[in-house]
Amino acid sequence: MAIVAVSPHLDDAALSASVRLHDVGATVLTVFAGMPPPGLTTSLWDRLTGASDSALRQAERLAEDAAVMSLLSARGSYLDEREWQYRKADPAPDVDQLAARLADHLTSADELWLPAAIGRHPDHVLARDAGLRAAAATGHLDITLYADFPYVISYGWPSWVSGQPADPYLDSEAWLAEEFAAAGLDAPVRSAEVITLTSAQRAAKAEIIAAYRTQASALGLTAAALAREPAKLAYELCWRLSVVAVSAAPARLSLVGALG
Repeated sequence: MAIVAVSPHLDDAALSASVRLHDVGATVLTVFAGMPPPGLTTSLWDRLTGASDSALRQAERLAEDAAVMSLLSARGSYLDEREWQYRKADPAPDVDQLAARLADHLTSADELWLPAAIGRHPDHVLARDAGLRAAAATGHLDITLYADFPYVISYGWPSWVSGQPADPYLDSEAWLAEEFAAAGLDAPVRSAEVITLTSAQRAAKAEIIAAYRTQASALGLTAAALAREPAKLAYELCWRLSVVAVSAAPARLSLVGALG
């Protein structure tokens, strides 16, 4: 089965769907893998992660991603779109034009994974919306949305995921449900498939995170942070859905029903 996972940035799909992508010969298609424009001063995020040159940092991240593809036994494929931090003076890509670019990579896919855009990062929203349009255009009516990691654990795992008693003063489910609804999805957030990682799968995911070394600290995913909060690696979520219609508005895509 040919699996294609659309990744907004150089790490998203691997961090969010490590279990499904491991050792199946998947293709990970990264949308915003382009180099920053010449003369760009170092972006805030790159400075936050210790970089002094955005072009050098992006080259380093591409090398990191190649190493992760080797760990997953996956194939990395890359579009040259510039991510949000590198295009602040330029308009965002047109969602329909981006969908057409993605469609070229989906014709031979048997299974398609897209970001749910939990956290609403503009690049994740664009990748999801364009991916859904591309899916409809290429006849992929059954798709899987993965829960963007680590955004999905911004307030911890909901109790229905972890099986732990809910904190009476922190309702992470309410936030996650709102994020899910913002995607224009008709299926309930609890229709998610909860993947409980085995100890071997946790170790493999920790190795993937470590390979993305330039990003781990800013994402709160250092080895020390994971040792303090091992539950961060305990689960992955996805929603298996059927595309029934794509609305005219780029940010609102109509899907319905879990596939069971």
